[in-house]
Amino acid sequence: MRVLVWPRHSWDRSLRYILLRLLRVRATPHQLAFGCAIGVFAAVTPLVGLQMALAGFLALALRASFTAAMLGTFFGNPIVWAVIWPATFATGSYMLGASGGLDQVAFQAQFSQLWDSIQQFSPDMVGAAFAILWPVVKPMLIGSLPVGIAIATVFYYLSKRAAVTYQARRRRRGGYDSSYPLGALLATYDPTHS
Repeated sequence: MRVLVWPRHSWDRSLRYILLRLLRVRATPHQLAFGCAIGVFAAVTPLVGLQMALAGFLALALRASFTAAMLGTFFGNPIVWAVIWPATFATGSYMLGASGGLDQVAFQAQFSQLWDSIQQFSPDMVGAAFAILWPVVKPMLIGSLPVGIAIATVFYYLSKRAAVTYQARRRRRGGYDSSYPLGALLATYDPTHS
């Protein structure tokens, strides 16, 4: 359980491992980058617990790399969410035309009622949770669209550049198996014409 929160070795080693896993996926640079961007986009949304499902569905529907999309969702973590979610809330509130922010005193009182109903396992819990959390989640969902697209666009170009460079270097070293259909394609791929 600890490894999911804090890597066993260094953060640098863990990030390098994820990057290498991403680059070694057999797909075109566009498919890899698009999959990674889809995963990052899903990670920006406030749909905790559904982000991988969203990324997988979008990757399959848009013919991007499924594996890259799954790895891209690891962009979302509590440290990143602490920065991104306030931005999505502010953006969504602005887009909805909401003035000011959230009434924190009222929200804390409602959240306290929600916590009490969870502890008592009240059937009203689902309705109460929806009523209490919707004023926060709605602006975050709407705000996550432009924020997620902006961040995903940056990750698309960074991922594509890394994939093109890695695959070109691997091709120069003769690392592709030409009997594999994609290997034959990648052996002839010219990154300067993409």
